[in-house]
Amino acid sequence: MNRASCIVHRDRGFTLIEIVMIIVVVAVAIPALLIVLGQGTRQGVDAELQVSGSNVAQALMEEIKTKRWDENNPSPPYSDLSVTDGGETAGNPATYDDVDDYNNGVPDTTVSGVTYSRSVEVCYVQSSDLNNTSPCITASGSATDYKRIKVTATNATIGSIELVTLVTNY
Repeated sequence: MNRASCIVHRDRGFTLIEIVMIIVVVAVAIPALLIVLGQGTRQGVDAELQVSGSNVAQALMEEIKTKRWDENNPSPPYSDLSVTDGGETAGNPATYDDVDDYNNGVPDTTVSGVTYSRSVEVCYVQSSDLNNTSPCITASGSATDYKRIKVTATNATIGSIELVTLVTNY
């Protein structure tokens, strides 16, 4: 056998050391790639849950804003006129006809298999302090022409999302 054919023969394969080095590099690289991909997927899911939670809270806020000021005022143009005064059932928004009724509670909702608990706080706000986010005015005789509506949607994965707005009796 001549020397040229031996050289060609050696170049056709990998040595044992080269194979071991490839295995080591791949063994280190694959877990690192999987960790990066897993974190990216988790962040994508969290972002989707936050958008979904915001939509849940916003839908409830819009529903509340279509209701009348209180039991004594006429309905706004977009109110559900089929509900009679005083016929509310706690925890059943279909029977609520004014914004204060939502303090009686709202049921949880499920969107795409994910459950969000919802809560509503409606309270009077002094006209001189409309930006105040302190606890609601609850003393009797404290009624004003401004109410703060706070809607909270909560999920164990993303925590709470709060939306706050003011409505007025004008």
